[in-house]
Amino acid sequence: MKDNCFQAEFQDLFVELPRPALKSFIHKLLQAQFRISWRHEKDTVELVIKSQEGQVMIPIKRPNENLTVIQLNELSICMEDLAILLEELITETRGRAIVKTATGGWIYVSCFDKGKIVSVMKIGGGEKAEMGSYRTVRKSKDKMEGVDPEVKAYIISREIDYLLMELVEALEKEDTQEITRLKEELRTLSVEQKRLKDVEGQKI
Repeated sequence: MKDNCFQAEFQDLFVELPRPALKSFIHKLLQAQFRISWRHEKDTVELVIKSQEGQVMIPIKRPNENLTVIQLNELSICMEDLAILLEELITETRGRAIVKTATGGWIYVSCFDKGKIVSVMKIGGGEKAEMGSYRTVRKSKDKMEGVDPEVKAYIISREIDYLLMELVEALEKEDTQEITRLKEELRTLSVEQKRLKDVEGQKI
């Protein structure tokens, strides 16, 4: 784990995983050197994920042979790598969840819907700031003024992840118009991301 103070809480999590997506998730867990096992209950199967930092149990339902569903009200995780993999899973499968992440004295609350972050809130120091999705906000540069740079950078990073996923689908469909549009959006976001990194570098 990168930060001993890291804590993530997933609420109202729902994802549907076709068999290839589940296999990919398991493979990523093993690559990250997590130990996994299965615990069979009466109506569900629990995926048990272990590391030196702790253990997490994720209930899994199988409506049919080709589909797996992960649905839970609340799940607390102190393993940062696992939290990142779960967020990636939500994005890739276009699931939903509310994710609270505590690190460095701040709490970030991200709301995912259909795999996309629709809102981000940064809480700490007695202050609370909330904003809409980056896709909506960036239509007007004026609306981005005053937004916390860390929140802005976080949203840009997640937006890039989402657009890359859309680009893969467009390439598979050979949709040249969509490919051109997505590449242009990614180029714009990459420039903004680099600018933010340069600004942060100047502060150090």
